[in-house]
Amino acid sequence: MFEHEWHQPIVRPSVVHHELVADGDSTILTFTHRELGSRDARGFIPGTHAYLDRLEAHLGDGPIPAWSARYAEVAPLYA
Repeated sequence: MFEHEWHQPIVRPSVVHHELVADGDSTILTFTHRELGSRDARGFIPGTHAYLDRLEAHLGDGPIPAWSARYAEVAPLYA
């Protein structure tokens, strides 16, 4: 488990939590980002989705998608 405060000038302070749990031959990542306002969360959710897709590709030795392209693809899912 790793948790840290998130400070950026464009959003109010928040807390990011990462937790890894073994699941047989796999590992489950639970990620939460607390204390974001609704408007900020709408921007962060597709960005986090894009970053996690890049992490999955990296860990699987696959091609890493461009962050901005992946963000544009997933953003409508969260509208």
